Amino acid sequence: MTAEAVPLDTSPAARGERRRARTRTAILNAAEEVFRARGFEAARIEEIAERADMSAGSIYQHFDGKRGLYLTLVDHALELFTQYMARGEDPAFTPLQRVLAGGDAYLRFHLDHPGAFQFLAFRAPGEDALADDGLEGRVRDRVGLLLDRFARQIDAAIEAGEARPVDADRLTRFLWGAWNGVISLRLQPDGLRLSDEEIAETLELARWLLREGLAAAPLRDSDGEVGDRVPLPYITLPPRT
Repeated sequence: MTAEAVPLDTSPAARGERRRARTRTAILNAAEEVFRARGFEAARIEEIAERADMSAGSIYQHFDGKRGLYLTLVDHALELFTQYMARGEDPAFTPLQRVLAGGDAYLRFHLDHPGAFQFLAFRAPGEDALADDGLEGRVRDRVGLLLDRFARQIDAAIEAGEARPVDADRLTRFLWGAWNGVISLRLQPDGLRLSDEEIAETLELARWLLREGLAAAPLRDSDGEVGDRVPLPYITLPPRT
């Protein structure tokens, strides 16, 4: 038996709400493109409006100007980042696989949503103007919480005998810095820049190195390799928005 489709609400109020949601999405998509290209200070509402194919006045009807747009994008990136990281905590994975899946979630998030890297990990010149909005504190607290949860996954793998005894907090910060460094290569000038495909291949190598380097001795074969004893997990991604 199949579930009956829920009929679309065609009331004027419902149609108006869907129209407002589409407009907000169009504005945010255009704003993300402009902020990524220009940074906060150089971005102009007029350019965002042109990309969204609407008037500048329409943007002010939905957001508190450029500052409100930027802060909304940061909050959206933080929420989406949290959703991705939660996928790495699948109870079907072993403790070590959860560590690997957490790394996979972080990398996949930034590859799927490249604008989020600049909102969460890369502070561009001019964004200091947002300090009085508590932007840095919001990013620091939420990202710090997620990094702490990742470190506790490493601790759990150590306690289960699947990972070498390491300082989980320091390893987490090292991995975070290394992954951010690789992802930032897409922002480098010609000759240093990596394509998305090259970044994905580099990060796949990093996942393999993390597994082979972190796994405890009982998970290794006679040659000291882990291989399929700990299959690399792949997370089910949240839907794109």
